Amino acid sequence: MKKEAVYTKKAPEPGNYSQAIKYNGLIFVSGQTADDINTGKPIHGSVANQTKIILTNIKNILKEAGSGLDKVLKVNVYISKMEGKKEMDKVYKEFFNGDIPPARIAMAVKGLDAGLDVEIDVIAHQ
Repeated sequence: MKKEAVYTKKAPEPGNYSQAIKYNGLIFVSGQTADDINTGKPIHGSVANQTKIILTNIKNILKEAGSGLDKVLKVNVYISKMEGKKEMDKVYKEFFNGDIPPARIAMAVKGLDAGLDVEIDVIAHQ
């Protein structure tokens, strides 16, 4: 099998990485932060707003890859402070509301890109 890069203009421009990689029926979406897709600049604000922007971008990347949020197997959530977890969870449930939610980890980390509060990456299948 050959790996294939996934790219859409409906998500932030990647740096020296791919928005996602497809391989053997799986899609590995790179960590996404709340970046404006038109300017590339970070969008600061509430944890809820950042989470909504991120999950919308992930949804768009998965669509380009021939998948969707309902096919997500694993989610990694990185959050600057666990005090924001409830806020993140509320928005998260709007995007992942099926019968079988994906496996997930949510962890507090120090120093997310551009001083943002949330970063999320996922693994999905086609």
